[in-house]
Amino acid sequence: MKPKLFTLLILLANAANIIAQGTYQPLNTDAYHLLDRIDIEYGKVLPQFSTNFKPYNKMHIAEYISDLPKQNINKRGKRFDYNQQYLMNETSEWLPDTVIKSKKKVWIFYPEPASMFMVNKENFLLKINPVIHLQLGKEANESELQFLNTRGLELRGHIAKRVGYYTYLTTTLSRFPSYVQDRINNEQAIPGEGYWKEYRVTGQDYFTARGYITFNAFKHIDFQFGHDKNFIGNGHRSMILSDYANNNLFLKIQTKVWRITYTNLFKELTVQYNRGSDRLLDKKYAAFHHLNIHVAKWLDIGIYEAAVFRRNNHFELQYLNPIIFYRAIEQALGSPDNMLLGIDFKANMLRHISLYGQFVLDEFNSKNIVARNGWWANKFAGQLGLKYINAFAVQHLDLQGEFNVARPYMYAHTSTNSNFTHYNQPMAHPLGANFYEAIGIIRYQIFKPLTITGRLIYAIKGADTTATNFGGNVFTPSVNQNSGLNVYQEFGNTISQGVKQNIFILNTIISYQIKHNLYADLNVLLRNVSSSYEPFKNTDLLLNFGVRWNMPYRTYEF
Repeated sequence: MKPKLFTLLILLANAANIIAQGTYQPLNTDAYHLLDRIDIEYGKVLPQFSTNFKPYNKMHIAEYISDLPKQNINKRGKRFDYNQQYLMNETSEWLPDTVIKSKKKVWIFYPEPASMFMVNKENFLLKINPVIHLQLGKEANESELQFLNTRGLELRGHIAKRVGYYTYLTTTLSRFPSYVQDRINNEQAIPGEGYWKEYRVTGQDYFTARGYITFNAFKHIDFQFGHDKNFIGNGHRSMILSDYANNNLFLKIQTKVWRITYTNLFKELTVQYNRGSDRLLDKKYAAFHHLNIHVAKWLDIGIYEAAVFRRNNHFELQYLNPIIFYRAIEQALGSPDNMLLGIDFKANMLRHISLYGQFVLDEFNSKNIVARNGWWANKFAGQLGLKYINAFAVQHLDLQGEFNVARPYMYAHTSTNSNFTHYNQPMAHPLGANFYEAIGIIRYQIFKPLTITGRLIYAIKGADTTATNFGGNVFTPSVNQNSGLNVYQEFGNTISQGVKQNIFILNTIISYQIKHNLYADLNVLLRNVSSSYEPFKNTDLLLNFGVRWNMPYRTYEF
């Protein structure tokens, strides 16, 4: 991102009447499921923020939680109050001091349940927490134990409630299950992470750093600048933008007015590369628009567009226009870039059900769509899902079903400089393209601190071979500079063509919250891949036990 651009934004913020601004709730924490439940049971979409774009601002979560006593929530009960208290602890800096008090303060530690150490002065807030994840596991038919050893710190706060800041630093030693190790060897990156070093031959040693600042330049416009992840959608997966890939540098501008939430997201990404000696890795860039409209109290509809491009390590300034239609710019530039257009929606119904979905177009030709001739460049991806809370009148039994699909060659482009990837990883679905996927999720909060979650995933994916690009690998260019079009066939392409893989995953996680954000977890995972191609066949049975503190549970479901 251009330094001059960021400086301009800072000057703009200083010149304006900056109002309160906070940090964001880390992705994949329990808060997101709890807010989903309340959103559905409340009967209408959250008025404070759009659930289609994550992460959520802690200040907005606190505003929503403070509003709950005024609402008619069915059968609150002890588990509901326990979950509400969890959300209040997570966002305590935006609630009255009388609301949050620690019952077990030890000297200067834990002045409140969610903060190990805190400095709270008139114009300065600092909260510090340890980050720990210790896990030990065994994989059937493997002699070596699997382990995860993560240690670090999380810091957050604000200056005069006008500039928020956040940083997260961890170091990790790990040995992954064999199927994850195969993915690491193939992508040359750890899923969700980036650079790594070998640890005792079969393990990995890697460092994670995330951080950003936030400020509000005007009453309705929030800025966030830093190095982290974003997620678009309401599903277990996202076909638009997920958090599967490594952290990246970004600038996010979010405008909220009337029933509209309009988000601009500008990213600096890393081009596909091969591991080797230390060097400066080539960069590419992405620009996103996402317009969400509260069409009704129970309905959200979003419109999305993105451009991925490379300009010899500099940003294409024309894409900085926050309201222009990107496709018009891309055409005026000579159509060199990868453009994606899409819609998403969420509809809450009957205080028990939420229907959601996404549809993304990469490239298409209306004539060939009408002809239904399987033209290779008619590329799309879609998602349709349903959440059902308090299922069958059982309190805190929640079900979710989701179907995802991506046509061959989706997210790929004419070169690796413009495909929808970052740091050797897809930025949408971890399976890339050319697949069908069905997901079933059951989550039951048995009693206040104990939750069991089961996920059943079945996918049919068409994989490529060394000689043929069937459209499953998003890193393979669709055009070869020497021989032209690099696809299996120009017409007659179908989803899951190529070497079929039938992927079955059954994942069960039992989590007990010992104290705020301190969990003991037991995880059993069965993964089976069947295929006519012998090297693709694989069966894994894993058993893990671990303790984690102030970090979400990591899953590798691909």
